[in-house]
Amino acid sequence: MTRDIETLRRALKRGDYSGVVLFDGPSRMDGAPIVAIACRIMEASGNSKTGAMVQTFILRRDIAPHVALKTGDDASVCGDCKLRPIRKGDVRCYVRVCRAPLSVWNAYQRGRYAVPGVGFDAALLPGLFEGLSFRAGSYGDPAAIPASVWKTATRKVKNRTGYTHQWRRRIGVGLKNLCMASADSESDVATATARGWRTFRVRKHDAPTLKTESICPASKEGGNRTQCDNCGLCQGATIAARNIVIADHGLMDSRRRAVA
Repeated sequence: MTRDIETLRRALKRGDYSGVVLFDGPSRMDGAPIVAIACRIMEASGNSKTGAMVQTFILRRDIAPHVALKTGDDASVCGDCKLRPIRKGDVRCYVRVCRAPLSVWNAYQRGRYAVPGVGFDAALLPGLFEGLSFRAGSYGDPAAIPASVWKTATRKVKNRTGYTHQWRRRIGVGLKNLCMASADSESDVATATARGWRTFRVRKHDAPTLKTESICPASKEGGNRTQCDNCGLCQGATIAARNIVIADHGLMDSRRRAVA
């Protein structure tokens, strides 16, 4: 088992592993088996909005993500999120699960990720991510796994982002200083703010921006002035800043706008 940080980094850089497992156990949403995986550690993500951030994926361990999406078993990792396709809301999740999430799930099934306690010492995680930008929940809600996992992993990072729809529930409480409360309406913003959260709201294109909000500077409507890895505005209640809002950029967005 790898017990020093440089050996683990070399193994990742050589491609011995595609990333590391952060958590493997029961979902805090419904108790189903899930896994949380961190990748893009030694190489930059190709995501033009986020920039070079460590990407993390929370997945059903036993069901491929595109299948879970259709059956509703994605609730184990996404909870009651209104953006889930099965909810058939006006605004849909932007994640294309047949791409990165499925690729990560397939790699996990092939044993491509280092497992704590087996492939490496879990105590190395803070050092592994030291100085990097970290995205908690590239797919899946961070509240699906214990908040302590995220706190440990991000202890020494340069910057982090995270968003949770579970800010109303007990399982989300520990994320207040790590994540933004995902708000689906103006009333959500008011309620979450009253509970001490900072919010990130996806608004419809014809909806106004609230006085308490700033447009995401990494978004198209924000002028793409920066990328998430250098921004630092979505770190939850640990910083004193305005709430963040972004225009709907989910799947089928352009078609919805065309018929609006």
